[in-house]
Amino acid sequence: MKSETFMPVVYEDDEIILVNKKSGLASQGGAGVGRSVDTDLAEQIGQKVYLCHRLDKDTSGLLLCAKSSAAANKWSRLVGEKSVKKEYLALCFGTPKSPSGKITLPIKEKGQSKSAMTLYEREKLPEFLAEEAKASRLDVCLMRLTLATGRTHQIRIHLAQSGLPIIGDDKYGDFGLNKAAKRDMGLKRLCLCAFRLTLPLATGQRAFEIQPDFLPE
Repeated sequence: MKSETFMPVVYEDDEIILVNKKSGLASQGGAGVGRSVDTDLAEQIGQKVYLCHRLDKDTSGLLLCAKSSAAANKWSRLVGEKSVKKEYLALCFGTPKSPSGKITLPIKEKGQSKSAMTLYEREKLPEFLAEEAKASRLDVCLMRLTLATGRTHQIRIHLAQSGLPIIGDDKYGDFGLNKAAKRDMGLKRLCLCAFRLTLPLATGQRAFEIQPDFLPE
C-alpha cells in the first residue's frame, strides 16, 4: 500500500475497524469513483470490508467498517438505533443566536419534505483561527453537532438554512465568503469533520476522538 493511500486505523477488533477518512475520498466505490474507503482499506488490510455508515466525500473523520457481512448487519443496526454516537465539528460563518440548541427545519428528500433535527453547541474558536478571522474581518464560529435524524447532507443544509454556512461548502454555502476564507485564511475545503465516535463495545462504552484536519494542532 502506497503511503499516499494509507488510511489511519483508530481502532480494530475481530468485528470492526475504525478509520480516519480524509476529505475528498469517497466512502463507497462504484461507477465513476476512482478511489474509496471500502476499496482502499480492503487492499490495505488484505480482506474485504463493509461500511456500517457513510460520510460525504468532502467530509473527513471517523468511519466505521466491519470485517464480515454479519458484523456489518450488527453494527449498521447499532448505528441506525443511535447506539453509536456520532459527533461532528464544523467551522462556520456567522454567530448562532444561542450557544446551544437544536435546528428542526424540514429537509427535502426525493421531492418530499421530511422532518429533521440537528443538535448543536458553540465551541471556543482556537486562538490562532480567531486571530486570523479577525484580521480577515470574517465572522467565524466553531460548532459541535449531533444528528437526531439522518437526512442526506443534513448538517450542511441545516447550518446553511440557519445562516451559519460551513466554510468551504460549495453546494449549500456562501460562494463569496468561501472565496474570502480561502484567500485570507487558507481554508480551501469543506470544514466539517466527524471527530468523535462512541461505540458500545463488549467492554463498555468507549469514545474515540481525532483532531479535525481543518483545525491547528
